[in-house]
Amino acid sequence: MSSTSPATKTKPLSFMEKLGPLVFSYRPSEASSTGADDHPRLIIVSSWTDARDAHIAKYIAKYQALYPAAQILLLKSTMSCIVQPSQIGPAMKVAASVVRAAFQTPVVSSSPPLLIHVLSNGGSSSIANLYEQYAATAGPDDDKRLPKHVTIFDSCPGLFRIPRAVAFVSVGLPFFQQLIAAPFLYAFAAFWTATMALGLLPNSLSDWSKSHNVDEGNTTEVRRVYIYSSTDALTDYKDVEAHAAEAKTKGFSVALEKYEGSAHVAHIRKDETRYWDIVKRIMEG
Repeated sequence: MSSTSPATKTKPLSFMEKLGPLVFSYRPSEASSTGADDHPRLIIVSSWTDARDAHIAKYIAKYQALYPAAQILLLKSTMSCIVQPSQIGPAMKVAASVVRAAFQTPVVSSSPPLLIHVLSNGGSSSIANLYEQYAATAGPDDDKRLPKHVTIFDSCPGLFRIPRAVAFVSVGLPFFQQLIAAPFLYAFAAFWTATMALGLLPNSLSDWSKSHNVDEGNTTEVRRVYIYSSTDALTDYKDVEAHAAEAKTKGFSVALEKYEGSAHVAHIRKDETRYWDIVKRIMEG
């Protein structure tokens, strides 16, 4: 793609329309709005917590190149969302309306018209709430389930584990500050674990994880792939594999793509060619 691509401007996502605090939309030009029948009509990129626009834009730009006729819906996640999950649902209401509007005309292709790309637990939280909002805003004659889709899970879903939670909060801190903060962070994570065990706080990570395998909420998913690594410091690869195994028992079509030596949501940097080949394969079946 040329250096004048919209995704490489000073403000990397300036070409997207802001629909809400966490929701952004891109519509292709009329000239590129007629694509191949086997390409998705809508792509949802559900980004990781506090992802920088410049990093998100790289995914958006690649999807623009792969599927130029597709509308792209970006769902952001912030640390505030993770600490106060109740704010995610209202933010996803507008996203649900965009998805429904995108499929007002019938889909004639046999290929899934919707591609969902979930990045980390932040992305998982957005999609879990999108399921709920899509069902809640359905009219009497509307399907409460998302349109037929494929799902890419990158570095997720994970569960709440004290070392992983500390690593998550410590991202971006200099090593010396991590050493100083570690005892306090471990103590707070232990306290948080206890409050969840007592039912005083919801176990949001667990709820979001379960939502992707709930039959009545996700029966329109055609197939999915998990992209993950055993060296991910934030998401335990065993949790990812357990989630995939459960999905198989519930009838989901599952593929696993395990990277070696890559960090959290950094598998694309380890081997970008392989990464996008995985995306194309899961889309094309």
